[in-house]
Order: sequence, then C-alpha cells, then structure tokens
Amino acid sequence: MAISLTELVSELRTIAPRELEEDWDNGGFQINMGQDMMTKILISLEITSEVIKEAVNLGVDCIITHHPLLFHKIDVIDATTITGSYIIQLIRHGISVYSAHTAFDSVFGGNNDYMADLLDLQQVRKLKVWTPMGNRDLSGRMGTFHEERTLAETVKFVEKVLDLKTQVKVVGNPNQMIKTVGLCTGAGGDSIDAAIRNGCDLFITGDISHHEAQKAKEMGLCLIDAGHYGTEHIFAENFASKLRKASEGKVEIFESNIVANPFDSMIY
Repeated sequence: MAISLTELVSELRTIAPRELEEDWDNGGFQINMGQDMMTKILISLEITSEVIKEAVNLGVDCIITHHPLLFHKIDVIDATTITGSYIIQLIRHGISVYSAHTAFDSVFGGNNDYMADLLDLQQVRKLKVWTPMGNRDLSGRMGTFHEERTLAETVKFVEKVLDLKTQVKVVGNPNQMIKTVGLCTGAGGDSIDAAIRNGCDLFITGDISHHEAQKAKEMGLCLIDAGHYGTEHIFAENFASKLRKASEGKVEIFESNIVANPFDSMIY
C-alpha cells in the first residue's frame, strides 16, 4: 500500500490549489526528501517537537501541515534555533513536510467551509469586501442559523462545537440576538469591516486585537475570539478525510493527536 510522490502532489494541489494562496504565504513542500513512494502520512496543524516525535513513532514518510514550517527564507540551518532543530530532526528521519495553508482556508470545503458546516450555518457564502476595483472575495464565510439565539447561547454552542478547552473572549451584549454569522478561521481581524458591511450580527475568528475589538463594539458587531488554535485545529480531521477519499486507500493517513495550543487556562 503506497502512493507515488507525483500522484500525492497532484491530489494535494486538487484539495488545496496553490493558486489560491495569499502572496505572502509559503505553501507546498517545506522539506522534500524525494521519496518515490509514500506509505504513511501524518496530518497536523503545525510542526512541533512533539509532532515530530509522533511522526517518528508512527514511521511516516511525510507530514502535511496547515501552518508552514518555513514562512520566510532562512540563511542558515542552526540546531540551536527552534526551526533549525526541527529541520535537522525531520531530515535525519527522512520525513518530508508539505504545507496547505491559505489555499485550504479559501478553497471550497476547506477550513472556513468546514467550520461553517460544524456550526450548521445555512446559505453559506464567501465574505465580500468592496474596493474601488469592484467586489473581492475573502477567505472567510458567512451564513445564518436556523433560528435566532442569544450571544450567550451562541458562545456556549461555539465552545461545544469547536471542543474548546480555553475560555473565549467575547464582545457584545449577552442578550443580543444572533442570526447572521461571519467567520474566519485563524486570525481574521482584518475582515471585521467586511463582516459589518455584509450585515453580520456576529463574527467568529481568533487573535482579535484591542483596536479591532473596540471597532466592532462601536459598530454594534458582536465578536467571539475563539483563538487561533481554537478555530484551526479542525484542519487535521477535515484534510485527512479529503486525502483519504482522494487517495482511495493507497496510503495510510494519520491525524495528529498532539494538542498544539500554546495557551492554557489557569484556575487559582
């Protein structure tokens, strides 16, 4: 049971087309060990030391991540740096790394559509932003609940659906009724204006800044900051499902069991 490198790359680029990547992104192969055939693949949100240990224990040939191991070009591979040590460990064990980042955020059925599906949103469509050159689609999505619910009820629902272990941050009156919801997995604070212009009652994302939250509050837009990890850990199960279907059982695919959230909640 194995898949050729050529066939794997073809499937990966169908699932997350490289042409959908943002200009600043660095998707695709981060490390290519040149294996002709691959038998085991691990899907993980990102590379950490624990993920590398997991990959070695499983004996995988490749790790497919959402977050790129290499965002920028590096001048030296230094074992005393985090990225350098990761690269050295991965190469020592013959493990390739491929990233499907912003392409998988934007593509139909990717991170944002999957989150909208988990939230059972109806009439899901892309968030749009108005520019002097015409409307432009963003990677985020919007849709509506079957029935209105309060912001407080919505927070509990989001925490349950996304299996959140840390407390979310919220902007808005707990009793405000929510019907139309915008969302952007990861860090989507720059889509707040679009959520307002598109008539959203609530916007769900991660990594909201103080000034973005203040703007939303003044404009009457409710916010749920579920965290970067909280909105993107769904990547592994979604991508693994798509790759299993596309590869038709030719390769063994694992979903990482490592919790890569660097934040914890403390009870004093």
